[in-house]
Amino acid sequence: MDYSLYDTADFICNDAFVAWVKEGKDSDYWEQVIARYPAQREAMQQARAIIMAAAQLPAFQLKEKDEQDLWNDIQLLMDPKEAKPVTVSRFKVWYWAAALLCVAAGAALWWMRTEKAPAAYVRLLEEAHLEGNKRIEEINTAARPKTVSMPDGSSIILQPGARISYPATLDRNSKREVYLSGEAFFEVSRNTLQPFVVYANEMVINVLGTSFHVKAYEADSLIEVHVKTGKIAVSAKPLGTNVLANLSANQQAVLKRNTLSVAVLRHLPKVSTQKTDDVMSYSFEFDDAPVDSVMAAISQTYGVHIRYDKALLSGCRLTASLTDEPLYEKMRLICKALEAGCIIEGDEITLTAKGCHPNVIEN
Repeated sequence: MDYSLYDTADFICNDAFVAWVKEGKDSDYWEQVIARYPAQREAMQQARAIIMAAAQLPAFQLKEKDEQDLWNDIQLLMDPKEAKPVTVSRFKVWYWAAALLCVAAGAALWWMRTEKAPAAYVRLLEEAHLEGNKRIEEINTAARPKTVSMPDGSSIILQPGARISYPATLDRNSKREVYLSGEAFFEVSRNTLQPFVVYANEMVINVLGTSFHVKAYEADSLIEVHVKTGKIAVSAKPLGTNVLANLSANQQAVLKRNTLSVAVLRHLPKVSTQKTDDVMSYSFEFDDAPVDSVMAAISQTYGVHIRYDKALLSGCRLTASLTDEPLYEKMRLICKALEAGCIIEGDEITLTAKGCHPNVIEN
């Protein structure tokens, strides 16, 4: 069975999946499915949560005519053209709940996928002449952050509801241009021959290699950029290329969209090293840290799943400064320090190591 195109609604409507969630049937098979289709992990988790919630619904009985009318209504919602009156036997309550959940989940997913793109974002794409076949678009329809890896090695953490587009092909001497709507954190791979430019509504951000957070929602009157490391130059459309502000680490600029004026906060407090879901707040400075804590910090911050032999690496420790690097450069350096192989597939990262001595590992 191919589950590569399955979404949350598909899993909810799959009888075998429901039986596994509710009764534990064929657990080995579904564990293999999870391992084989990592891209569907989130959809399976969402489907599982919905099924478990539906299983707690109180039991009730319907008259045969009510059952028949309800089923006809469900068919009409799912496919108005194909809906036909049918005669049905008495179903168990679960199947009615599952059918209704299929409709609800399917409708929600359809709405997220077809929601109209924000006007300012569309205008930027039109001005850049980036039609659908000339660009790659990533939209975070999940309820948690999503990490996107660009071809140049840069990583972008999209907050829920955010979307980005960038050219499908990049020449060696062309700019790396990203178009953003919503909120995102950028870790840019340094390349002096290819400046990295972010277009966020009216704000234009030019960088070489740095990390920064941008908040640019369609409905907001302000656009914010907060630099974590490195330096950026801020300008505004349609004022041309004149730089309005130069920012370095721990500085923030706020652009008023109606006047295109910029205010700069130049002495922000340094970001905390407290462990948190916000990548801006985590320093990734490790001093004789257990490998488990390093993996947990990266997994939590970037929303990726890291597979490794915990028993084999239990005595390994790491001393490293990984603040400036994009996600996958961080993982490359860690794997190099551990003398481990590293396979990256979407949000799944697998380490293969031989173990290490219980002392500090320097990268």
